[in-house]
Amino acid sequence: MKHYTLFLLALTLLISCTAEKISADLLVTNATIYTVDDSFGMAEAFVVKDGKILEIGDAVSISEKYKATETFDAGGNVVLPGLIDAHAHLLNLGVVRQQVDLVGATSYGELLERVVEFQKEKQSEFILGRGWDQNDWDVKEFPTKEALDSLFPDTPVALRRIDGHAMLCNSKALELAGITTETSMQGGEVIVENGEPTGVLIDMAMNPVGAIIPKKDVAFYAKALGDAEDICLSLGLTTVNDAGLSKEAIELIDSLQQSGEMKIRVYAMISNYPENLDHFLSKGIVKTDRLNVRSVKVYADGALGSRGAAMKEPYSDHPGHFGLMITTEPQMDSLAQRIAAAGYQMNTHAIGDSANVAVLRAYTKALEGKKDARWKVEHAQVIDLPDFKYFSSKKT
Repeated sequence: MKHYTLFLLALTLLISCTAEKISADLLVTNATIYTVDDSFGMAEAFVVKDGKILEIGDAVSISEKYKATETFDAGGNVVLPGLIDAHAHLLNLGVVRQQVDLVGATSYGELLERVVEFQKEKQSEFILGRGWDQNDWDVKEFPTKEALDSLFPDTPVALRRIDGHAMLCNSKALELAGITTETSMQGGEVIVENGEPTGVLIDMAMNPVGAIIPKKDVAFYAKALGDAEDICLSLGLTTVNDAGLSKEAIELIDSLQQSGEMKIRVYAMISNYPENLDHFLSKGIVKTDRLNVRSVKVYADGALGSRGAAMKEPYSDHPGHFGLMITTEPQMDSLAQRIAAAGYQMNTHAIGDSANVAVLRAYTKALEGKKDARWKVEHAQVIDLPDFKYFSSKKT
């Protein structure tokens, strides 16, 4: 009788344990999990329900506690929390996938070959590409438009440098954009040699060309976002900070996320244009489960590779040239005050030491008395030693 009672008790406990198991969608076991918690602990199993991790721990305890619809054996492979890219261009990544890929071209000749092959397949009315870098070529000088003119006399061509701060155009594109030797603007430069444009445009000088590029429809940009998301997710990126988006792009991302077509999380920096500022700064911070709109992307200067970074001393290979400020210091001060008043963050691209100190001085003024504003200097590539003091709240 005693043995029978023990048997019933054990059976009851077994049934009870089984009944009390928590249902889940996925159980991952046999993994090398880096939790990246405060102690940087490790685990071997975790369980997921409705797309969220319920618990992480050892395989035995997790298996005893949960009953999952699906079990996945990770084979001892490393599992990390989703990665966050703090400075990316998600939409542009998708857009350039539809253009000529010039990354890694080892010469101007190879660049031209890629453009020709692209056009044979696509027959585009306006040829666009990105990724060339003259520093990767034997002749480390900016290309000129003559070869493009010969190959494409009637089709406009616009090819962005790898950093996005310079563009090589053929004569047709310059003509349609109205760019001549007389064209000048703040924050931009039309490179001129022998009395005519070479075809290379620096920073804001690219804008007239951008204005004549045929507009794409919403379906194009939705596909571009989808392509970019696929690339990011395949690399373990689950959140990206997109450094510069229009109102329309942000609204498209929001709609795709809300419909379930887009799963990646986006911290969106709005591009510094009046229509974007007027809309979002008055609206306030926008926060959903997957979208966070609370910052403005500003350009202080250009990039080193295109000699657009604003420097305190002239470029060693370009005597008398100091780069250029895209946003002047007075404009920076005014913008910083407006952004601070709206409770937004200001994230400013600054490469050269002259640009960096201008940004840091503007931040110091605008953030006086404010705590944990988390404003960023994007890149902060070249800093003059005395200016490091501006990064400290104590200014020592």
